[in-house]
Amino acid sequence: MNAVALKQLIAQIGQMLRVYREKRGQNLSEVANRANISVSMLSQIERGKVNPSIDTLLRVCESLGFDAVDLFRRIARGQNVTIRHPGGRLKTGGPAVTYEQLIMSPEGAVPAELLRLEVAPGKTAGLSGEGHEGIEMGYVLAGSARLTIGSEKYDLTAGDSIAFYSHVPHTLTNDGTKPFSAIWSAVPPHKDYLEPDPMGQATAVTSNGERD
Repeated sequence: MNAVALKQLIAQIGQMLRVYREKRGQNLSEVANRANISVSMLSQIERGKVNPSIDTLLRVCESLGFDAVDLFRRIARGQNVTIRHPGGRLKTGGPAVTYEQLIMSPEGAVPAELLRLEVAPGKTAGLSGEGHEGIEMGYVLAGSARLTIGSEKYDLTAGDSIAFYSHVPHTLTNDGTKPFSAIWSAVPPHKDYLEPDPMGQATAVTSNGERD
């Protein structure tokens, strides 16, 4: 591996660790303490300024609760099986709308993700204000909501399932009095949770407001 490729790899690892840490709501100090390294060292790793040893990298992953095997698989690509255990999944959003990434497909020619979508009463999930490539599918677990796709509106209740092309702008509004919960799939993934949000800021689990 040449120097440029190595530098890019180190930066990719650091960014992935930083975004994962922020989206799990953990600060630099507590992660560094558990990994038995300095806050400065962890900060430099996240910014891609140092090339950590394998031992250090494994301790950081363990401190984060981030499966090191998954980290290396994401970098190497081409894995065949991905498993996410409870407590190890990423969330984004807030009290109004919450997205939990249940699973992403193994890296390969057919990228996909499976989400748990929660929408509070009176709130709207901006699934895509402008539309995006691919297909979305959903299965309603509880509650009711109105899915607007372009100018068409569809009422969804518990037990309903739906599939649609996602290139048309679409939103999901909970006009009821009970929380709406659904299992949702996007092919290809609309957003990789291990990539930073706009302006380079990760959206923490405890953040307020809605998310597109």
